[in-house]
Amino acid sequence: MRVSLINLNLVAEDAIGQCIINQTHFFHCRGDAVRIYVLHPPRNVPADIADVARVVTLGDLISRQQEHFILSDLYIYHYPGRHALMESIRGIDRGVVIFYYHNVTPPNLWGSDADREVLMRGIEGKALVHYADLCITDSPFNKRDLAEETGYAPDRIYVLPLAVPLDQFTPAGKDPELVRRFNLEGQQVLSFVGRMAGNKRIDLLVEALARIKEKVPNTKLLLVGDDQGSPAYRQVVASARARAQELGIDKDVIWTGSQYPVPPYLRLADVYVTASLHEGFGVPLIEAMACGVPVVASRAGAMPWVVGEAGLLFEPGQSEDLAAQVQMVLQDASLRQTLVERGLERVQDFGLVQHEAGLAEIVDSAMIYALPRVSLEPMTETQDQPAARQTQTARSETMLTFLATEIAGQSDIALRDYQVRSRAPLAGPLIVWARRNMTSHLREPYLDPMIEKQVDINRQVAEWMRRAAILLSDSAQRQIELESQVKALEVQVEAIAGRLDEAGARKEQ
Repeated sequence: MRVSLINLNLVAEDAIGQCIINQTHFFHCRGDAVRIYVLHPPRNVPADIADVARVVTLGDLISRQQEHFILSDLYIYHYPGRHALMESIRGIDRGVVIFYYHNVTPPNLWGSDADREVLMRGIEGKALVHYADLCITDSPFNKRDLAEETGYAPDRIYVLPLAVPLDQFTPAGKDPELVRRFNLEGQQVLSFVGRMAGNKRIDLLVEALARIKEKVPNTKLLLVGDDQGSPAYRQVVASARARAQELGIDKDVIWTGSQYPVPPYLRLADVYVTASLHEGFGVPLIEAMACGVPVVASRAGAMPWVVGEAGLLFEPGQSEDLAAQVQMVLQDASLRQTLVERGLERVQDFGLVQHEAGLAEIVDSAMIYALPRVSLEPMTETQDQPAARQTQTARSETMLTFLATEIAGQSDIALRDYQVRSRAPLAGPLIVWARRNMTSHLREPYLDPMIEKQVDINRQVAEWMRRAAILLSDSAQRQIELESQVKALEVQVEAIAGRLDEAGARKEQ
């Protein structure tokens, strides 16, 4: 099977990037041929992933320049927001299309005018889901969001949690070097990992820290994540810094920027905290619990579902409630140990094995989704035999007609519009000339006749199946007519037998 994975980018440290890497390995293990199509060059990905990644434009996809793409059996469009390659979903005319929805932050929660138009386009672009046969989402929250916003049928939306590499995120002691670097010796550490976006409510974490320090003075807040990648992030950071200074705790708030690998930074924490108002999943929650760190999260988005009974929740936007929950964890060793144990148990539901098992079920459903459902159950003696046969015949005819149409539509595999091209500057025309002339001795006498023969066979198979459907329909109708005639003859025979019996009775009298 040929599989095409499409996304804006491919970054190994990103949750969606890791999801695509996992999917690629999954399909490779099945023996499938995979290509990844992105707008930007991949970053920090393994060599085997880089080998199958292609940096393309929308024009490359819709102009049918990518042979693997146009001949794929399965297309998985990842949607973290609207990007140019998503538009190619409109023109897919073969195979099965899956829309993989990772959620879009509502613009009203963004907290900045910067990039707001990007979010607006992301919200509008969710309507592209209607070009897909099926949809995958990371959480029940995402499923409800997509179904309510777009009207997409909920029974065609599958929930598949993101996978966390549990072999990398494990409990361990605090890294002494990091403890020295950030002056954390003897301190209680609250950690947050993620983008410094407005919906993350970093300002609320700062305000909660001030309240916590009233009861637990030796507490610091460690903020790990991108704080410069967008003007919106820089605004959030500037505002949070100013608020920390107002509260007199600016020296207790530590900004590390993006840091990889993440596990050593999570292990510095005594409590993982997030005040986010909107999360479609929340991978850092799983990563923190896997590292043996108790979590406190806002009761918003997908986080209550992700955390389950393994963490504490607080009311969104309430710094007092957040501070109270964190203080309980810091001051109650028994509660902390319970949360750690529950967290380690909870994360077992989000391992790679579980993710791949769920993906396998969805792919199997996807590959048969477009086919008509045909009942293969044998008829029982209590059924209306003629009606049952007629129904079964109609279904079989539908199946044959469908398959004939599919084969006919895809019979021409010759790529007649394909043109030899090269993107190399200056030397491009020479490369094109060399490719044409070096391959023509193989293509013209061997490959072209073979391909044309296959095209002809495909068309003949489609025609045979179409005729079989017609013959099946004709034979079913003829059978119905014969059965009707037999019943009429049986009635006549019974009438004659009745008259004979009456005549015999009169003669005896």
